[in-house]
Amino acid sequence: EIDPNFANDQYWLILPFHIVWDRATVTNEGVHKLPLGSASAERVVAKYPSEGGYQPGDTWELYVGADRRVEEIVYRRGAPNPPPKLVMATYADYKKAGPLLVATDHRGTVDGKPFQLSFSDVSVKVTGSENWINAQ
Repeated sequence: EIDPNFANDQYWLILPFHIVWDRATVTNEGVHKLPLGSASAERVVAKYPSEGGYQPGDTWELYVGADRRVEEIVYRRGAPNPPPKLVMATYADYKKAGPLLVATDHRGTVDGKPFQLSFSDVSVKVTGSENWINAQ
């Protein structure tokens, strides 16, 4: 019951994990210009099935740099309700929280309007430990 309520935040914070966990169809489209920047990166497209899941038919384009980090994304909502959205955003200000590397700053546009989402106070608790590890 709780998971769907935090789906949006989860995808912003740990998107690459969700693409693997959700079993989206993933294709490597080669090197393309970044949607928001002037550089180029490897475009990896993840397409969700048209049936099932939180948002059937969603498509995520991840632009992956030479350091294997997501630099920018394009998201296209696949479900007709609510209306389709186009999101283009950066993945920046990476911080390491234990074994995870997460982007804590996202800037771009949602349907052409300015957008910013940031995470703060990110920490993880590794299995077997009683201590939280703050992202740095």
